[in-house]
Amino acid sequence: MGNNSKIKGPLFIGRSWQEYMKMFNLTTSILKKGKILDCASGASSFAAKMNQQGYDVTALDVLYDKKPEYLEDKCINHLNILVEALNDMENHFLWGYFKDLDDLKRQRTLVCHEFAEDYKQNQKKSYIKADLINMPFNDDFFSLILCSHFLFIYDHRLSYEFHKKSIFEMLRVAREIRIYPLVKSRSMKSEYVSRIMDELGDTADFELVNVDYEFRKGGNEMMKLIKKN
Repeated sequence: MGNNSKIKGPLFIGRSWQEYMKMFNLTTSILKKGKILDCASGASSFAAKMNQQGYDVTALDVLYDKKPEYLEDKCINHLNILVEALNDMENHFLWGYFKDLDDLKRQRTLVCHEFAEDYKQNQKKSYIKADLINMPFNDDFFSLILCSHFLFIYDHRLSYEFHKKSIFEMLRVAREIRIYPLVKSRSMKSEYVSRIMDELGDTADFELVNVDYEFRKGGNEMMKLIKKN
């Protein structure tokens, strides 16, 4: 997982658009409201599939200046390392959305290929290279930001100051933010969750919302933030 010594930094793998719908309690009415930003989106296929369906989704990641072949190879390599690590940690996860490790690898491999194919065709249109703390967008440019498997889950590598700056920046460019998951290894909720809610309480309204998705045990909540006027 994130602690695997073979990988420096967050895993570059992807989640499917179906997982996004569940992780973030998304509906078609929400998707229709306006521009959506997915960050840091890695090799997820959410932007690809949503744009194909006529919605307006932009994906952001620090690696989006790399060639498609490099990112696809990186995704497959990180996925293989993840599956190897999960062999010794299967009891920390709930097997429902994925039947077993083979099913997880099959689904995530498909997502990787879907991402790479769309990235080849739409890199300049839909994929933006940027860091969460300095995004190249005007204020309130997006109606919604989704942040999947980056903040909180990597609190052992990303400082609290980075979390705070990232969320402030997201609140600058969007009125609403949804972050998933809030747990890290061994199903422990990140201590940064309560600290963020306490410190940014004057800036945004916070809500921890149950979602219809749980792979990591205890990982059935997202953080929903609405910017105050």
